[in-house]
Amino acid sequence: MLRPRLYLNHDADFDWLRAVEFGRVTEDQPDELWQPVSERFAYLTDEPDGRVVGFVVEDFPGFDENEPEVAAIWDAPRFDAPVLGLTDATAGEIVIAARTHFAGHDSINRSIFAMAAEVEGEEAVERWRHCLETGDGMAHFALGYTLLELGRSAEAYRHLRHYTELAPMGAWNWCWYGRAAEAIGEVAEARGAYERALELEELCGEETDAGRRLQALDARRG
Repeated sequence: MLRPRLYLNHDADFDWLRAVEFGRVTEDQPDELWQPVSERFAYLTDEPDGRVVGFVVEDFPGFDENEPEVAAIWDAPRFDAPVLGLTDATAGEIVIAARTHFAGHDSINRSIFAMAAEVEGEEAVERWRHCLETGDGMAHFALGYTLLELGRSAEAYRHLRHYTELAPMGAWNWCWYGRAAEAIGEVAEARGAYERALELEELCGEETDAGRRLQALDARRG
């Protein structure tokens, strides 16, 4: 089995490290895909009890990789972390190398992410694209809704649809996907996306405007 090639994502303000296979995100994942080792460390799998595709560390500056509680991070699974120059490495080895590499600073994608969040319109589109080009899959969502707000629905649609595949448990992810589908005339697809957003609202307690949009969609069809 090929080792996952990890994309490293570090936010110094939120004190977390995300190390996940290229093309994936750790946000809005089903609970059954997580394998917690401690309150601060968990592995992510591609399916329940499936292949491990990365890990997350909370409170990264205070995380002690040598605590007995997390001794498992020095065993399999093993990963490649190209940006750190590591191959066939344990999570523990990657944590130590990442701490030295980032030295308390954001990874470049998070720096661009912060800059993109400060602007609007075409400037935001450019910065979100730069963020996406660093490998940060989270930028699909922000790029998608920014393009949609600019009336560029076809472009927005593919990013927002893809993000629901990357992060399937986010109610807002589905709501914005529904908006894009509706904007390009895919009414049945929009309805399905809004309905899924409502299901996730009930499941996760995250309120969106999917209900209002679904009612408006039905009223127009009526």
